[in-house]
Amino acid sequence: MSQQGLVIRGGSIVTSQGIKQADVWISQGKIIRIAKDVLSKTWQSQTASFTEVDANDMYLLPGFLLLSDQSLYKIREMQPYIDAIRNMVRLGYTSLVDVFSLDRWMSTSQMNYQQTQHYNSLIDYGWHIGIKASDLRNQDVAKWGKRGYTAIHITIRSPEEISSLNWETISGVHTSYKTIFHLHIPPEASVKKDRRDQILQKWIDVTRYWKIRTVLSDPTFLFDTKQYDPFYHVFWLSKDWTDQALRHMYRHWYEMWPVAAPLHEVQFDYRRRWCTPEEMLCLLVRLTSTNVAKVLGLYPRKGCLTLGADADIVFLKKENWLTKHDLSTILNFSEIFFPTSVMSNGKWIYRNGEFFSTIGMGRCIRDLKPYTYVI
Repeated sequence: MSQQGLVIRGGSIVTSQGIKQADVWISQGKIIRIAKDVLSKTWQSQTASFTEVDANDMYLLPGFLLLSDQSLYKIREMQPYIDAIRNMVRLGYTSLVDVFSLDRWMSTSQMNYQQTQHYNSLIDYGWHIGIKASDLRNQDVAKWGKRGYTAIHITIRSPEEISSLNWETISGVHTSYKTIFHLHIPPEASVKKDRRDQILQKWIDVTRYWKIRTVLSDPTFLFDTKQYDPFYHVFWLSKDWTDQALRHMYRHWYEMWPVAAPLHEVQFDYRRRWCTPEEMLCLLVRLTSTNVAKVLGLYPRKGCLTLGADADIVFLKKENWLTKHDLSTILNFSEIFFPTSVMSNGKWIYRNGEFFSTIGMGRCIRDLKPYTYVI
């Protein structure tokens, strides 16, 4: 069907800044045209072979992206793996980035073998590298950069580990390959709060000095612009921070703000209706799709519905959005957001409660290009 082409008629396209009425043309898995149906006869004759989809009562959202907090590639049994991916698709996820835990003893062939489970993926996927601070060496960063691994997750247990790193050489390699570092601090059971604060402060000071692009999962300094540089630091939000972030984004609608969050972590207090339902939908697209795609290095291929982007589209019935739920309490996004259909690369993978995806249809996306300075 994707080779023949599709045209989605009458849908309301949701972007990070607003909603517009337009038709969407898809060919070979890409969006090739977005416009109202006022085309010339020449264009209409060229699209005569396109299959039409009626979306008059639908919101069209860009597919959501997941940075996995659990290594899905380690699920070795086929059915549990497929079930995990299908649970993601049911929510509207169309892309996955998994973090590969790297050990020094692993050769290239061993790394490739460890990654084979995702050959069965139903959706597109990419890779980040996860290491301990003691294994962060400039020659290794250069090696991974040459192979297209530009996002590195670093686990740090003490401020002393940060000081022991050769930041001068790491900074040079970082500039050459445009890498981005994700800071990971073990749970409080392993590292106490005061120690965590010291690590976070030390990390922000060092990375700001050396101009290292970095993602922080601890938003302690999120509203203190003196403590971080929004050009270099991005905050990956947990559930406790998403409501506050959404409100800030609403009050500063057109301003850059370096935050992102996974869809299933979002919760918001809508009891006082501080924005319209459609404005809320735009904010959610910005926080959980567009910004996430930028952090993961997949924007504008993913995270937006625009010319040339992958046709990853989530269909949501208008009548279902914030109308059939108890609005007198705090809402978890994943509990109220139920897409009618989900499309990946112009193909249906979920439609009207049924899965249409096949094992192995997901593609491995290499050479991710994460950036922070336009979020």
